[in-house]
Amino acid sequence: MVVQVDIFGSCVCRDIFRYVDNEKYQVNRCISNIPITSLYEESVQVSKDFLESAKLTQYEKKMLRILMRRNTVSLLEKSEANVLIMDLANEFMERWEVAIGERTISLAVPEEREAEYEAFFGKQPFSIVKKYSMLEMDMESVEACLKQFAESIVKSPENQMGYEEKNIIVIESLYTPDILGNDGNIHGHDKKYKLHEYNEWLRRAYLILYKYIQDCKVIKLPEFTHSTENHIRGVNPLHYMGDTYEYFKQALDVLNKYSYVNSVDNLYKEKSLKNKIETRAVNSSMMYGMRGQIDILEKQIDQLQKRSITEELGGEK
Repeated sequence: MVVQVDIFGSCVCRDIFRYVDNEKYQVNRCISNIPITSLYEESVQVSKDFLESAKLTQYEKKMLRILMRRNTVSLLEKSEANVLIMDLANEFMERWEVAIGERTISLAVPEEREAEYEAFFGKQPFSIVKKYSMLEMDMESVEACLKQFAESIVKSPENQMGYEEKNIIVIESLYTPDILGNDGNIHGHDKKYKLHEYNEWLRRAYLILYKYIQDCKVIKLPEFTHSTENHIRGVNPLHYMGDTYEYFKQALDVLNKYSYVNSVDNLYKEKSLKNKIETRAVNSSMMYGMRGQIDILEKQIDQLQKRSITEELGGEK
Protein backbone atom coordinates (compact mmCIF):
# COMPACT_ATOMS: atom_id res chain seq x y z
CA MET A 1 0.00 0.00 0.00
CA VAL A 2 1.35 3.45 -0.96
CA VAL A 3 2.20 5.70 2.01
CA GLN A 4 0.73 9.18 1.63
CA VAL A 5 3.16 11.80 2.95
CA ASP A 6 3.25 15.53 3.47
CA ILE A 7 6.55 17.42 3.36
CA PHE A 8 7.11 20.52 5.46
CA GLY A 9 10.73 21.53 5.50
CA SER A 10 13.83 22.47 3.58
CA CYS A 11 15.23 21.19 0.29
CA VAL A 12 16.73 18.28 2.25
CA CYS A 13 13.29 16.76 2.84
CA ARG A 14 12.21 17.43 -0.74
CA ASP A 15 15.38 15.97 -2.26
CA ILE A 16 14.92 12.64 -0.45
CA PHE A 17 11.92 12.01 -2.67
CA ARG A 18 14.09 12.10 -5.78
CA TYR A 19 15.43 8.76 -4.54
CA VAL A 20 12.40 6.93 -3.14
CA ASP A 21 10.28 4.38 -4.98
CA ASN A 22 7.12 6.07 -6.30
CA GLU A 23 5.25 2.82 -5.78
CA LYS A 24 5.94 3.14 -2.04
CA TYR A 25 5.34 6.84 -1.41
CA GLN A 26 3.03 9.51 -2.73
CA VAL A 27 3.57 13.16 -1.81
CA ASN A 28 0.30 14.93 -1.04
CA ARG A 29 1.48 18.33 0.22
CA CYS A 30 4.98 19.78 -0.25
CA ILE A 31 5.52 23.05 1.62
CA SER A 32 8.98 24.60 1.73
CA ASN A 33 10.72 27.97 2.22
CA ILE A 34 8.44 28.61 5.22
CA PRO A 35 10.05 28.51 8.70
CA ILE A 36 7.96 27.52 11.70
CA THR A 37 9.07 30.75 13.37
CA SER A 38 7.32 32.69 10.58
CA LEU A 39 3.94 30.94 10.90
CA TYR A 40 2.50 33.23 13.56
CA GLU A 41 3.39 36.64 12.15
CA GLU A 42 0.72 39.03 10.86
CA SER A 43 -0.88 37.73 7.66
CA VAL A 44 -1.30 39.56 4.37
CA GLN A 45 -3.96 38.44 1.91
CA VAL A 46 -2.37 38.39 -1.54
CA SER A 47 -3.62 37.06 -4.88
CA LYS A 48 -1.81 34.99 -7.47
CA ASP A 49 -2.01 37.92 -9.87
CA PHE A 50 -0.38 40.20 -7.30
CA LEU A 51 2.75 38.00 -7.18
CA GLU A 52 2.85 37.25 -10.89
CA SER A 53 5.44 39.91 -11.69
CA ALA A 54 7.93 38.46 -9.19
CA LYS A 55 10.79 36.70 -11.00
CA LEU A 56 10.30 33.42 -9.18
CA THR A 57 9.21 29.94 -10.23
CA GLN A 58 5.52 29.11 -9.94
CA TYR A 59 6.29 26.88 -6.96
CA GLU A 60 8.24 29.68 -5.25
CA LYS A 61 5.38 32.14 -5.87
CA LYS A 62 2.95 29.65 -4.36
CA MET A 63 5.16 29.23 -1.27
CA LEU A 64 5.54 33.00 -0.90
CA ARG A 65 1.75 33.38 -1.03
CA ILE A 66 1.32 30.71 1.66
CA LEU A 67 4.03 32.38 3.75
CA MET A 68 2.30 35.79 3.58
CA ARG A 69 -1.14 34.30 4.29
CA ARG A 70 0.26 32.28 7.25
CA ASN A 71 -2.00 29.34 6.35
CA THR A 72 0.57 26.52 6.34
CA VAL A 73 -0.99 24.66 9.26
CA SER A 74 -4.51 24.79 7.81
CA LEU A 75 -3.22 23.42 4.49
CA LEU A 76 -1.52 20.52 6.27
CA GLU A 77 -4.67 19.84 8.29
CA LYS A 78 -6.69 19.53 5.09
CA SER A 79 -4.28 16.96 3.63
CA GLU A 80 -5.31 13.33 3.38
CA ALA A 81 -1.79 12.12 4.17
CA ASN A 82 -1.15 10.62 7.58
CA VAL A 83 2.68 10.90 7.59
CA LEU A 84 4.53 14.21 7.94
CA ILE A 85 8.20 14.52 6.89
CA MET A 86 9.82 17.67 8.30
CA ASP A 87 13.02 19.37 9.37
CA LEU A 88 14.06 22.74 10.82
CA ALA A 89 16.72 23.86 8.33
CA ASN A 90 14.38 26.49 6.84
CA GLU A 91 14.59 28.36 10.12
CA PHE A 92 17.85 29.92 8.90
CA MET A 93 16.28 31.73 5.99
CA GLU A 94 17.13 35.42 6.27
CA ARG A 95 14.31 37.54 7.74
CA TRP A 96 13.14 40.83 6.30
CA GLU A 97 10.78 43.44 7.67
CA VAL A 98 8.86 44.95 4.76
CA ALA A 99 6.58 47.97 4.94
CA ILE A 100 3.29 47.99 3.00
CA GLY A 101 1.73 51.38 3.52
CA GLU A 102 1.43 51.82 7.29
CA ARG A 103 1.88 48.09 7.99
CA THR A 104 5.12 46.18 8.46
CA ILE A 105 5.24 42.45 7.79
CA SER A 106 7.91 39.82 8.30
CA LEU A 107 9.22 37.70 5.43
CA ALA A 108 11.55 34.71 5.27
CA VAL A 109 13.79 34.97 2.21
CA PRO A 110 15.57 32.05 0.48
CA GLU A 111 19.28 32.80 0.10
CA GLU A 112 19.36 31.79 -3.57
CA ARG A 113 16.49 34.17 -4.41
CA GLU A 114 17.57 37.24 -2.46
CA ALA A 115 18.12 39.34 -5.62
CA GLU A 116 14.64 38.48 -6.94
CA TYR A 117 13.03 39.32 -3.59
CA GLU A 118 14.99 42.58 -3.48
CA ALA A 119 13.70 43.53 -6.94
CA PHE A 120 10.07 42.74 -6.01
CA PHE A 121 9.85 44.04 -2.43
CA GLY A 122 12.19 46.98 -3.00
CA LYS A 123 9.64 48.86 -5.11
CA GLN A 124 6.20 50.39 -4.51
CA PRO A 125 3.96 49.62 -2.70
CA PHE A 126 6.71 47.97 -0.64
CA SER A 127 9.86 49.16 1.07
CA ILE A 128 12.42 47.01 2.84
CA VAL A 129 12.86 48.25 6.42
CA LYS A 130 15.30 45.76 7.91
CA LYS A 131 17.15 42.49 7.27
CA TYR A 132 18.35 40.22 10.04
CA SER A 133 19.61 36.71 10.78
CA MET A 134 17.82 34.10 12.85
CA LEU A 135 20.80 34.17 15.20
CA GLU A 136 19.35 37.46 16.45
CA MET A 137 16.06 35.83 17.54
CA ASP A 138 15.91 34.84 21.20
CA MET A 139 15.30 31.17 21.97
CA GLU A 140 12.27 31.90 24.14
CA SER A 141 10.43 33.22 21.07
CA VAL A 142 11.65 30.24 19.04
CA GLU A 143 10.39 27.80 21.69
CA ALA A 144 7.00 29.54 21.83
CA CYS A 145 6.60 29.08 18.06
CA LEU A 146 7.69 25.44 18.15
CA LYS A 147 5.33 24.72 21.03
CA GLN A 148 2.42 26.37 19.24
CA PHE A 149 3.23 24.45 16.07
CA ALA A 150 3.34 21.13 17.94
CA GLU A 151 -0.02 21.83 19.59
CA SER A 152 -1.61 22.65 16.23
CA ILE A 153 -0.07 19.80 14.22
CA VAL A 154 -0.21 16.82 16.61
CA LYS A 155 -3.43 14.81 16.74
CA SER A 156 -5.26 14.94 20.07
CA PRO A 157 -8.83 14.72 21.39
CA GLU A 158 -9.02 18.49 20.85
CA ASN A 159 -7.29 18.39 17.45
CA GLN A 160 -8.56 15.52 15.33
CA MET A 161 -7.10 17.05 12.14
CA GLY A 162 -3.49 16.59 13.26
CA TYR A 163 -0.93 13.83 12.68
CA GLU A 164 -0.27 11.01 15.10
CA GLU A 165 3.01 11.74 16.87
CA LYS A 166 4.45 8.41 15.73
CA ASN A 167 3.72 9.42 12.11
CA ILE A 168 5.78 12.62 12.31
CA ILE A 169 9.26 11.91 10.94
CA VAL A 170 11.92 14.54 11.64
CA ILE A 171 14.95 14.62 9.34
CA GLU A 172 17.64 16.13 11.56
CA SER A 173 19.11 18.29 8.79
CA LEU A 174 22.29 20.16 9.67
CA TYR A 175 24.87 22.15 7.71
CA THR A 176 27.87 20.21 6.41
CA PRO A 177 31.30 21.50 7.45
CA ASP A 178 32.83 21.08 3.99
CA ILE A 179 32.60 19.96 0.35
CA LEU A 180 34.02 16.78 -1.17
CA GLY A 181 35.20 18.18 -4.49
CA ASN A 182 35.47 16.53 -7.88
CA ASP A 183 39.25 16.66 -7.46
CA GLY A 184 38.93 14.17 -4.59
CA ASN A 185 39.89 16.77 -1.99
CA ILE A 186 37.92 18.36 0.84
CA HIS A 187 37.23 22.09 0.54
CA GLY A 188 35.71 24.60 2.93
CA HIS A 189 32.39 26.35 2.34
CA ASP A 190 32.06 30.05 1.60
CA LYS A 191 33.06 32.10 4.67
CA LYS A 192 29.62 33.79 4.67
CA TYR A 193 28.14 30.68 6.31
CA LYS A 194 28.46 30.65 10.11
CA LEU A 195 28.33 26.87 10.11
CA HIS A 196 29.20 26.20 13.76
CA GLU A 197 26.73 28.80 15.02
CA TYR A 198 23.98 27.56 12.68
CA ASN A 199 24.38 23.94 13.75
CA GLU A 200 24.53 24.77 17.46
CA TRP A 201 21.29 26.75 17.07
CA LEU A 202 19.62 23.96 15.09
CA ARG A 203 20.59 21.28 17.63
CA ARG A 204 18.97 23.34 20.38
CA ALA A 205 15.86 23.87 18.24
CA TYR A 206 15.52 20.14 17.49
CA LEU A 207 15.72 19.35 21.22
CA ILE A 208 12.95 21.88 21.87
CA LEU A 209 10.81 20.30 19.12
CA TYR A 210 11.29 16.83 20.63
CA LYS A 211 10.13 18.15 24.00
CA TYR A 212 6.73 18.94 22.49
CA ILE A 213 6.50 16.05 19.98
CA GLN A 214 7.99 13.34 22.15
CA ASP A 215 6.89 10.30 20.17
CA CYS A 216 8.06 11.52 16.76
CA LYS A 217 10.54 9.46 14.74
CA VAL A 218 13.99 10.94 14.10
CA ILE A 219 16.42 10.28 11.26
CA LYS A 220 19.79 11.76 12.19
CA LEU A 221 22.27 13.19 9.74
CA PRO A 222 25.30 10.83 9.74
CA GLU A 223 28.60 12.11 11.05
CA PHE A 224 31.23 13.21 8.51
CA THR A 225 28.56 14.09 5.94
CA HIS A 226 29.89 16.28 3.10
CA SER A 227 28.33 18.54 0.51
CA THR A 228 28.96 17.80 -3.16
CA GLU A 229 29.87 19.89 -6.18
CA ASN A 230 27.40 17.86 -8.26
CA HIS A 231 24.09 18.53 -6.52
CA ILE A 232 21.25 19.45 -8.87
CA ARG A 233 20.68 22.67 -6.88
CA GLY A 234 24.37 23.64 -6.78
CA VAL A 235 26.86 23.82 -3.92
CA ASN A 236 25.42 24.58 -0.48
CA PRO A 237 25.94 23.29 3.09
CA LEU A 238 22.47 21.66 2.87
CA HIS A 239 23.14 19.92 -0.46
CA TYR A 240 24.51 16.52 0.49
CA MET A 241 26.27 13.71 -1.36
CA GLY A 242 23.91 11.33 -3.16
CA ASP A 243 24.59 8.42 -0.81
CA THR A 244 23.27 10.51 2.10
CA TYR A 245 19.83 10.63 0.46
CA GLU A 246 20.06 6.88 -0.15
CA TYR A 247 20.58 6.50 3.60
CA PHE A 248 17.53 8.70 4.29
CA LYS A 249 15.51 6.53 1.90
CA GLN A 250 16.58 3.33 3.68
CA ALA A 251 15.62 4.84 7.04
CA LEU A 252 12.21 5.91 5.71
CA ASP A 253 11.61 2.39 4.40
CA VAL A 254 12.38 0.96 7.85
CA LEU A 255 10.07 3.42 9.63
CA ASN A 256 7.24 2.74 7.18
CA LYS A 257 7.60 -1.07 7.39
CA TYR A 258 8.89 -1.52 3.85
CA SER A 259 12.20 -2.88 5.10
CA TYR A 260 13.24 -5.09 8.01
CA VAL A 261 16.92 -5.30 7.06
CA ASN A 262 18.12 -3.06 9.89
CA SER A 263 17.09 -0.50 12.49
CA VAL A 264 17.26 3.26 11.92
CA ASP A 265 19.85 3.58 14.70
CA ASN A 266 22.08 0.91 13.16
CA LEU A 267 21.76 2.49 9.70
CA TYR A 268 22.96 5.76 11.23
CA LYS A 269 25.96 4.10 12.90
CA GLU A 270 26.83 2.19 9.74
CA LYS A 271 26.68 5.28 7.52
CA SER A 272 28.63 7.39 10.02
CA LEU A 273 31.37 4.74 10.14
CA LYS A 274 31.55 4.54 6.35
CA ASN A 275 31.73 8.34 6.10
CA LYS A 276 34.50 8.42 8.73
CA ILE A 277 36.60 5.86 6.86
CA GLU A 278 36.14 7.64 3.52
CA THR A 279 36.96 11.02 5.06
CA ARG A 280 40.09 9.60 6.67
CA ALA A 281 41.17 8.17 3.31
CA VAL A 282 40.65 11.52 1.57
CA ASN A 283 42.56 13.37 4.29
CA SER A 284 45.41 10.85 4.09
CA SER A 285 45.56 11.26 0.32
CA MET A 286 45.63 15.03 0.70
CA MET A 287 48.43 14.78 3.26
CA TYR A 288 50.49 12.50 1.00
CA GLY A 289 49.87 14.91 -1.87
CA MET A 290 51.01 17.84 0.25
CA ARG A 291 54.04 15.86 1.42
CA GLY A 292 54.99 15.25 -2.20
CA GLN A 293 54.59 18.93 -3.01
CA ILE A 294 56.68 19.88 0.02
CA ASP A 295 59.43 17.44 -1.08
CA ILE A 296 59.49 19.02 -4.53
CA LEU A 297 59.67 22.54 -3.07
CA GLU A 298 62.43 21.53 -0.67
CA LYS A 299 64.45 20.09 -3.58
CA GLN A 300 63.91 23.27 -5.59
CA ILE A 301 64.99 25.41 -2.63
CA ASP A 302 68.05 23.21 -2.12
CA GLN A 303 69.00 23.55 -5.80
CA LEU A 304 68.57 27.33 -5.68
CA GLN A 305 70.73 27.55 -2.57
CA LYS A 306 73.47 25.44 -4.19
CA ARG A 307 73.28 27.57 -7.35
CA SER A 308 73.50 30.73 -5.27
CA ILE A 309 76.56 29.45 -3.41
CA THR A 310 78.24 28.42 -6.69
CA GLU A 311 77.57 31.83 -8.21
CA GLU A 312 78.97 33.56 -5.12
CA LEU A 313 82.14 31.46 -5.25
CA GLY A 314 82.45 32.15 -8.95
CA GLY A 315 82.10 35.86 -8.26
CA GLU A 316 84.93 35.77 -5.75
CA LYS A 317 87.27 34.26 -8.36
